[in-house]
Amino acid sequence: MSKLGLDVKGLADFSNPAALGRRVRRYGQAWGTDLGTAAWDIFTITGGDILVTHLYGIVTTLIAGGAPVPRIQFTPTAGAAPALTPMCAAAADIITDAVDTIYTWDGTIAGVLTPGAGVGVGYSGMEVGYQVLVPGVISITDADGNATGGVIDWILHYVPLDTDSLVEPAYA
Repeated sequence: MSKLGLDVKGLADFSNPAALGRRVRRYGQAWGTDLGTAAWDIFTITGGDILVTHLYGIVTTLIAGGAPVPRIQFTPTAGAAPALTPMCAAAADIITDAVDTIYTWDGTIAGVLTPGAGVGVGYSGMEVGYQVLVPGVISITDADGNATGGVIDWILHYVPLDTDSLVEPAYA
């Protein structure tokens, strides 16, 4: 039995980088007093369902203050009462993570955002699990809410599952 997404030619063994699908970058997600514990939208999905093949973040300004604990969340746009749903578990705090620290995640709901082994090095662990998302919003929350600074760029790779599926960066 194969997992969803492994039937895309080259996706299972990463022999075909194009199999990761389309790439969208959301520049400059600031951490600080403006974030608190509220969800901040980073990507908007419209037009149809997508298969998330990879999602990672790169620190572009030193993370400072408090003990920020990032978590990726999803909220569908349709439904009787759309609710924020975790896409991953809350990470360990990312305080003082340096510029070019790369956060990756294995694609599972139980998985956490994990910093790479060294600055500028990330592990592409999405071969463990892929997620199918309907139109909605991907956001980041900070479980601690006390960060005073820092910026992370977020990069999403996806395969459209419908003709009109599109992911765009969301800015406040």
